[in-house]
Amino acid sequence: MALMAALWLFVTRTVTGTAMRALAMDRDAARLQGINVERLILTTFFIGSLLAGAAGVMYGLYYVQISFGMGFLIGLRAFTAAVLGGIGNLPGTMAAGVCIGLVQSFSAGYVSSRWTDVIIFGLLIAVLALRPTDLFGERVVERA
Repeated sequence: MALMAALWLFVTRTVTGTAMRALAMDRDAARLQGINVERLILTTFFIGSLLAGAAGVMYGLYYVQISFGMGFLIGLRAFTAAVLGGIGNLPGTMAAGVCIGLVQSFSAGYVSSRWTDVIIFGLLIAVLALRPTDLFGERVVERA
């Protein structure tokens, strides 16, 4: 939670975060505003790598073992959370991640741990079929 709050504060309250959001909306307009696009993309990937590394360390400490492919399923669930919450909608993605975690816990406890992934991806398909914008129904700026 602390890392997500720090990320949200960084993206919404700093000049670099504002530049990242401007770059996400329109690359050419951001370049015309004097933003160094290549450096900002590099910074974005660096921050994403730091967060992925922190998540890997927390996951490894919780399960007390590390293997090469242990992050694949977590990556699929993170992608699912991003799609459910809305690409570019950080609070929506956080809420979708919490919802996916709750669905995972309840389905493993009440149904079966074998059906957890089926239920999560079924939820993704249902939300995409019923609310194609995202979980909260916010409009996203279209790129030309």
